[in-house]
Amino acid sequence: MRLFGNRLEALRVAAACAVLAATCVAPGEALASSISGVVRRPPAAAPKSAEPNRYRGRSAASEGDEARPSSVPCACNPGEFSVVWLTGEKLPAPTLPATPPTMSQKDRMFVPAVLAIPVGATVEFPNRDPFFHNVFSYSKIRSFDLGRYPKGESHGVVFEKPGIIPIFCEIHYSMRADIHVFETPWFAVSDVNGRFAIDGVSPGDYEIHVWQENLPEIVRPLRVDETPVTIELP
Repeated sequence: MRLFGNRLEALRVAAACAVLAATCVAPGEALASSISGVVRRPPAAAPKSAEPNRYRGRSAASEGDEARPSSVPCACNPGEFSVVWLTGEKLPAPTLPATPPTMSQKDRMFVPAVLAIPVGATVEFPNRDPFFHNVFSYSKIRSFDLGRYPKGESHGVVFEKPGIIPIFCEIHYSMRADIHVFETPWFAVSDVNGRFAIDGVSPGDYEIHVWQENLPEIVRPLRVDETPVTIELP
């Protein structure tokens, strides 16, 4: 009876240790936290778009598009969105997304108007309008021109350097967007109300950055521990 009791007690201890091991954090490994908040500054006025001259004099209708679609402005304004990210020492490398991020061409707009991606990611640019579009950038960080292509086609671009890449369509010259490429794993794009969330942040001391088109960048120190952080930025 005594032997049976000892064996039962040993099993109980082993089970308790297994549960404890599953819930404990390994030495040197910190618990992840989250950062959420809101950016409360209004967007800057959208700049007027000048028509690119590469396709001037060429009829859009000759390529299956409607006549002079570039004369119809879009409602896009990347300045309505804020990009928030963290910098600091010994940041882990960002992880590439399992599915390539998408920036669609829809209703004469780039959707989303602001996209944030890690270094090395490929962005797909599908045309979802019933006429031709073009996607290009003259950025020194990543210059490319995908040419004209019709509805249903999509072309991808790899972004291998960090920075901000302005995106345009040379057919519909009022279309514009921004792609932000990061070496940090912790970044987010706000909604039109300025709300954002960044998950999986390791505890530590960082700087939080806020970018908004045609406005000064905001930089603030930020300490993160195991509890969620809520922050309001002007």
